[in-house]
Amino acid sequence: MNAKLYLKDRRVKCLVCWNLCEIEDGDRGYCGVRVNRGGKLETLSYGNLSAVESRPIEIKPFYHFLPGSTSITFSTYSCNLSCPWCQNWHISKTFFKSKLIPPEKIIEMAVERGDRSTCASLNEPTLLFEYLLDLFPIARRKNLLNTIVSNGYMTPKCLKMLISAGLDAMNIDIKGNDAVYKMISEGKSKYIWRNARFAFKKGVHVEMVFLQSPPVYRNPEIVDEVIESHLRYLGSDVPLHFTRYFPAYLSKEPPTPVDFMEESAEKARSMGIHFVYIGNLPHKLESTFCPRCGRILIRRRGVRVLENNLLGGKCRCGMEIYGVFEDV
Repeated sequence: MNAKLYLKDRRVKCLVCWNLCEIEDGDRGYCGVRVNRGGKLETLSYGNLSAVESRPIEIKPFYHFLPGSTSITFSTYSCNLSCPWCQNWHISKTFFKSKLIPPEKIIEMAVERGDRSTCASLNEPTLLFEYLLDLFPIARRKNLLNTIVSNGYMTPKCLKMLISAGLDAMNIDIKGNDAVYKMISEGKSKYIWRNARFAFKKGVHVEMVFLQSPPVYRNPEIVDEVIESHLRYLGSDVPLHFTRYFPAYLSKEPPTPVDFMEESAEKARSMGIHFVYIGNLPHKLESTFCPRCGRILIRRRGVRVLENNLLGGKCRCGMEIYGVFEDV
């Protein structure tokens, strides 16, 4: 299928992500799913899905977006970054040709299963860029909301097009500071923060996820930089999830120490972030607390919502809570 968002010359220049690949005729870009064929860029990933299933929205994690609901979740193959600790390496470091699943079929499945949203996830969703541009409007017509779980490394133009097509929520994985991004790409952390802020300002629901990988837990100053950037670009109300790293793919380093995660979370709270979570392990900070009165608002155990005390998106003390909520 013909790709969108590229410049044509003897080589083609892909404009979907910050790799900005210049691709010779017959070659593929860094992600492996975009190929130059006679001066035209084509995508190999349209509808080429590695997984489709209904999953709890909390597993993304989205904690302030339709809590307790399920989302039709789908992915393709490959990635545009090179994280040696990738937790989903079995699909992000491979590419297979699968049977095309049209976007209409995904929406049909979502409606049948009672899902409230769509979610491109598991590997980097912008590799399904053209597919999402087609799928989002179909979902909207069926009263479904649209979400992605992304590394945030897309270009501003790509993000604008996704928002125009009907993107409602983004979960963005911030890897660390510029030193970490130098390990996995040629980009900078500011690209991700600027995209997060742009989406937030455009009314897209945003939650940030910070995997505390070995480069992070061995360099605690990176946590300070991430918290400061979060407050500068997004403010106090956007949730920040600290998630635990486990050995995967090329990384054999031990899991993130729990006390390091707890210190990171406490630092974020003390510096002014209202909604701070710890994930990938059982913890009291799986639940949502009112930053004004301390009352428990949403009690969770893993990906299960055990109790939801929000009333019209507000705490009983009257504080309005950032998010997209439905009365239960």
